[in-house]
Amino acid sequence: MLGQVRLFGRQTPFLVRTLPFHRHGNHGNSRIFARWFTVKTDDPQLAKIRNIGIIAHIDAGKTTSTERMLHYAGMTRKIGDVDDGDTVMDYMKQEKERGITITSAAITFGWNDHRINLIDTPGHVDFTMEVERSIRVLDGAVTIIDGVAGVEAQTETVWAQADRYKVPRIVFINKLDRIGAGISKTLRDIDRKLNGKPLLCQFPAMGDDGLGGGSDANGVSGIVDLLTMEYLTWEKETMGASIKKTPLSESTINPRFYEAACQARVNLVEGLSEIDDDIVEIFLENEDHMAVSEADLKKALRKATLSGSGIPVLCGASFKNIGVQPLMDAVIDYLPSPIDRPLPQAVLANGEMIEIPLKTKGKLCALAFKVIADPKRGPMVFVRVYSGTLQNRSTLYNSTRKSKERVNRLLQMYANDVEEIPSVSAGNIGVIIGMKETRTGDTILLYNDRQDGIRLKGVEVPPPVFFCAVEPYSSSDEKSVDEALKSILLEDPSLHVHVDEETGQNLISGMGELHLEIVKDRLLNDFKVNAEMGKMRISYRETVTSESEEETLYDREILGKRALAQMKVTVSPLSEDDKGNDESGNRIEIDLSEDSLTQDAQHESADKTIISKEEISEAIREGILSGVSRGHILGFPMTRLQIKVQDIRMFGGDTTPAALRACVNQCLSSAVAKSNPALLEPMMKVIVEVGEDQVGNVLGDLTGVRRGRVTGLDEEGAEDSSVTSYNKRSIHAEVPLSSMVGYSSALRSLTAGTATFSMQLVGYGLMTAQQQKNVEFEIRGY
Repeated sequence: MLGQVRLFGRQTPFLVRTLPFHRHGNHGNSRIFARWFTVKTDDPQLAKIRNIGIIAHIDAGKTTSTERMLHYAGMTRKIGDVDDGDTVMDYMKQEKERGITITSAAITFGWNDHRINLIDTPGHVDFTMEVERSIRVLDGAVTIIDGVAGVEAQTETVWAQADRYKVPRIVFINKLDRIGAGISKTLRDIDRKLNGKPLLCQFPAMGDDGLGGGSDANGVSGIVDLLTMEYLTWEKETMGASIKKTPLSESTINPRFYEAACQARVNLVEGLSEIDDDIVEIFLENEDHMAVSEADLKKALRKATLSGSGIPVLCGASFKNIGVQPLMDAVIDYLPSPIDRPLPQAVLANGEMIEIPLKTKGKLCALAFKVIADPKRGPMVFVRVYSGTLQNRSTLYNSTRKSKERVNRLLQMYANDVEEIPSVSAGNIGVIIGMKETRTGDTILLYNDRQDGIRLKGVEVPPPVFFCAVEPYSSSDEKSVDEALKSILLEDPSLHVHVDEETGQNLISGMGELHLEIVKDRLLNDFKVNAEMGKMRISYRETVTSESEEETLYDREILGKRALAQMKVTVSPLSEDDKGNDESGNRIEIDLSEDSLTQDAQHESADKTIISKEEISEAIREGILSGVSRGHILGFPMTRLQIKVQDIRMFGGDTTPAALRACVNQCLSSAVAKSNPALLEPMMKVIVEVGEDQVGNVLGDLTGVRRGRVTGLDEEGAEDSSVTSYNKRSIHAEVPLSSMVGYSSALRSLTAGTATFSMQLVGYGLMTAQQQKNVEFEIRGY
């Protein structure tokens, strides 16, 4: 039945479908029972769309907060619990078993007359790719921070990802119900670690009497809205669905707390006056911090959020159902709609840069940012539509892969649940069923508009650092293993699979130990393949340590046709400061000047079929990329190489692109062999948060056994005197990845389970001769 519905007292103008409780996916008692989507979105409605993500460190409360949002928006009958494994957003078997988010899940719901397209992202560093591709298509983000731990290592990582895409953010300080929680340290961390200006919009009442008094051990009991100066409490009987609002005054609340709340209001107004001249003028007219209206503060906060000059900070305790509805209001009030964001830039086939206009009736332009290999539906391609309207049953063109695609069905996602829809308009996110060739980061156009060749910026894929072998039990199992690996690679572009030429094994590379552990679990349990996963190993890199030059004449007969090409290749080591001009980390220079590119005299008059300079350059580059994908020592990819190609000699029709690729590949291989190749090991930036009394043990282990270099030691001091917390230290170090295998267990032993750590790849370092010899023996066995 279609019609308007009232969700917890909030009227939504969009069409809503209320479904039978048993229909679609199974989420236990948290099954979604409300559906809604926009059949047609005109330009004015774009202002009522919010494409947001939930980003944070692992176990900060992302999924817990999202479950409350869905419940209060009327999407679920019961609030799901991570510990019970019945949440809507963590629907994978592996997520339920481990109690963590592994894959980003998308869901759409209505709140306060607005449409929210929300993506819940993982917090573990091994699944950074999921965060990367989600942030790529988001307009805004909610960063959730643990009120006890403050800004943690992975919070810094996801914050940097959001910075790279200039995504506006608001902050929610969660878990204020726990012992040791507070906001002062988190506000300092936002300023110091995240380089943001925190603007505290809410003030927590810590105590057990509901008035900011009593014992702090009971955590947060209510929230003061500093914009309206109201004291908010959530009724336990309704699971936080009902909110009681009390005007703040000395007679209605503890005087000590009233003074603190007033000072927080003063700080908010003064903080906004530093970045917004309108607030300065309003304040000068009244000369009273309390006289600045709620509407003026909201307007200033929105401007600060969109410009990135300030970060609105809210607080609460999602597990205790405190503070979630004001957070949802803040999403509407402060985070941008699609029309508030800069127009996306794209490149045409001729290399010209253009902006994509946000028009629902314009030409279709969409980005595929995620693919799921569904066993029943086939590939499910998640797209963000930037322009035009994506219609069901339309014929599309993948301008990245230059392939024709067909839309069989369009879906609106509700985590693991779906609703079929007729169209997806500009500014929205949807899912396409029926596409065969499309992968993460591809640009989608209408087939009739393919001549434009528009390509949006894709998604950056981090390099893998671990790998292991996948071995079928028998030859009859090889096909099923290959099919399963294809499905997993389709979903996760941060995984890589290649065949070892010496052993014939399938080697799968990933972001970390947990990442590959999940892959193993899915292969054996979800895809039911008969295979064995080998020992986890480090994904090293190879480079050269000296310069060499090689000239090669390639002359072969292939299927009765002669292939002929000649060129010179110079290989030398690239400095660490030079990041190269290619995604492999190498610098490739191809000299196509008149002095370097020549035509053999005998073939020039005999055959006029000569390929263009663009084809020559593309063929040589492809040959180089193929050559550097496998090194000479152990077959690892090569990086930090400067490769110069010159003296290219053409032989008329006998010089084909295939001949050029083969010639440069052979020439490059010979040059690398003469350049003293060496192994590089991954270097990780490691951050260990540990109690003051355990610092010595951890430092000794990092600098001794693990060959690390400490780069910093920060004090995570105690919260203000009103809150009890023990002193912590944050150790920053650069450590070889090979020394970090199994570090989680070792750290627990060293610190009695009180320390935590995170790590991310920062580069590659040369190994000593003995270390390289040990690695060669370990991998080769001789």
